Amino acid sequence: MLTRISAAEMAEPQRAAQLQQFRDAVGKVRALPENDVISWTKQVAQHCLNCASNNPQNIHYDWFFPTWHRAYLYFMEQILRSVGGDDSLRLVYWDWENPASRTLPSIYAPPGQSLYWQNRNLGGPTWPLADGAVDVQPLLAIPDFRSFGGTRAQRQPTPAAYSGPHANVHNAFSPGDMANLQYSPRDPVFYAHHGNIDRLWSSWSAIAGHTNPDFGDDRVYFYDATRTWRYVLLNDLTNTEKLGYNYSSLMKTKTAAPSKMQTLARARNRVSFSAQSMESLTDEAPDFLLIENVRNLETLPAEATLFGFFTQNPPVGTDSRTSKAFLGTLSRVLSEGHSHGDAPLSAALDVTGKLGAEAKALSGDVAFFIAPLDAEGKTSTPAIPLVADDLHLLQ
Repeated sequence: MLTRISAAEMAEPQRAAQLQQFRDAVGKVRALPENDVISWTKQVAQHCLNCASNNPQNIHYDWFFPTWHRAYLYFMEQILRSVGGDDSLRLVYWDWENPASRTLPSIYAPPGQSLYWQNRNLGGPTWPLADGAVDVQPLLAIPDFRSFGGTRAQRQPTPAAYSGPHANVHNAFSPGDMANLQYSPRDPVFYAHHGNIDRLWSSWSAIAGHTNPDFGDDRVYFYDATRTWRYVLLNDLTNTEKLGYNYSSLMKTKTAAPSKMQTLARARNRVSFSAQSMESLTDEAPDFLLIENVRNLETLPAEATLFGFFTQNPPVGTDSRTSKAFLGTLSRVLSEGHSHGDAPLSAALDVTGKLGAEAKALSGDVAFFIAPLDAEGKTSTPAIPLVADDLHLLQ
């Protein structure tokens, strides 16, 4: 059993030799001929093929999001071990949910070594990473895999794990390769980022009452370290220890898992609900809101990547950081500067002390609005009424 450690742990002085072995292995894979099926270029192409904006089977919108990426990292790890000649080598993860790890991990920064990438920028709308952008607590609170990681049918619903911290960290690197969904694996930090998404799934799975589905005969295909084209069943990906690795730590919930899920709205139309349904909300108890399949994003600017949810219609220029009507954000990652058409996205938000206060201040129905946010967190275009499939309150 090999333990994946954080990038911060890898930077510790006593691990200098281990870090050098890791850098050497990455450098050797990056130096392979482009037409080699296990080359760095081919790994990027494998991801590109499965997430192009015109691909109707995009792996980010169903249960292949967590599973395919777990296999992707697993086979890359095997390739690094083989090419690097080190059977103990393992990938690292970037624990960006940790307030002490909100900057680019130091092992990736110095030029002239294999973890550096020339087309890496940190100027996106979610940089610097703030608590809300990388908050995993709402995702850990989701009680079922269907909402957390998706279903076999695309967008039924789209997994909430895609459009939260996952997308926010990608977009922090705009306009670099990491902010381009297709080509993000060009940057070595991609594997640390997705290592943490994989760790998020492991953390979610470790919570009492959380179970992974039966994936049936669904499988994914990759070249292994021997350059053999092979498949792995999704059912064989649910337990990392059976794959030969674990994590040095898991993400923990700050409070007990929610004991109930209340459906506030269930319809593909404008989202609104009675303020009376919010009577159980308090300022102290953790309250999470799960918004499944926002349906009208395509009516907003195609280049927008960050959106804010509001309980009142915010004028253009409204600062989400100070608005009492602001509830949280949803993000998407563009491919070659293009959105993925009409793909609905889901969001999990921490609304503790927010939604209840707004409901008490409003009479009648509470309506939701969504608007693009700029790099300063301000609404950049007029908001539109939110249209979504389902709205659930987790308490």
